[in-house]
Amino acid sequence: MSVFDEFMQLKLNERVSNSSIRKLALTNELIDFSSNDYLGIALKNNTGSSGSRLISGNSIEIEQLEKYFSDLVGFENALFFQSGYQANVGLVPALSDRNTTILYDEYIHASFRDGIQLSHSKNYSFKHNDLKHLQNRLDKTDGLTLILTESVFSMDGDSPDLEKLVDIAKKYDAGLIIDEAHAFGISGTKGKGMVAELDIHKDVLAVVYPLGKAVGSSGAFVTGNHLLREYLINFCRSFIFSTAPSKSIVAEVKDQLEIISENDFCLTTFNLKSHFLSNLSKNYKVITGPNSAIVSIKIPGNSDVKRIEQLLMKVGIFCKSIMHPTVPKGEERLRICFHEFNTKEDVDLLISKLNQF
Repeated sequence: MSVFDEFMQLKLNERVSNSSIRKLALTNELIDFSSNDYLGIALKNNTGSSGSRLISGNSIEIEQLEKYFSDLVGFENALFFQSGYQANVGLVPALSDRNTTILYDEYIHASFRDGIQLSHSKNYSFKHNDLKHLQNRLDKTDGLTLILTESVFSMDGDSPDLEKLVDIAKKYDAGLIIDEAHAFGISGTKGKGMVAELDIHKDVLAVVYPLGKAVGSSGAFVTGNHLLREYLINFCRSFIFSTAPSKSIVAEVKDQLEIISENDFCLTTFNLKSHFLSNLSKNYKVITGPNSAIVSIKIPGNSDVKRIEQLLMKVGIFCKSIMHPTVPKGEERLRICFHEFNTKEDVDLLISKLNQF
């Protein structure tokens, strides 16, 4: 067992010993005197969401969806959350305490940062994708240590060396949590993300798969081993105290996951991205990565990057400017996301306008 498996098992054993262990149950066949469906609207419409999953909101449909997803990406188990934010803000404090040290990439998502604050753990950033700096941090830590990163970063579209990161985590006996928000559906074989592509499932503590990007829905899965699922059901507050997803959301997620698993959209997306990069003026400073549909063009200064955004909108192009303080001062950029539904003509128009500025 890893040190985090031992940590989780110890806490679960304590719950068992004092008869406070939580288990998900299916209760829809029973006479209901527990749900929050006071007017019976959820029952009449067969939509669910009558309470948290530990009270009355669990369903066979949600459990089947979790099994489908865990099989899809190659993990032992998965647990569904209402959003990626809810997953990250609950996962981090559930797996840490005041005796834990959290080391995180300086560019991680705000949801991870909020989770760190709720954990009350010692925490330190390391330079973006700088694994040498991470090791320097690890050399100075002791006790339980968590490492937080993303497989594809949302602003730059770049990626860490995940295989080397796994080796580092093993060397220091640290738990590794990876967010695949901008990789799942677009990166790896059949869009299964970078963890599945590199087959490093057994080397990570947890992987978060938010569904608001390529899947085009809402919610998120936290994947890991069976112990992690049982532990989160008992100790993750954002899961325990949230209303379960409606049956309509569960059905939508399943349908749209099947669309991804049965197709290979990313070829179109990456071809458009390649065409754009080949024809954009070399005067621009471009940031991207091989596993992402995101290209950022650095245009320092809030007023300058906002001006470019507005000029593009006047010719029918929506391309969002990312300004300080969302990114550090001087790092303002135009963030371009390529899609399966964009055409070569769309991209050529974008290139021609940007090359005129």
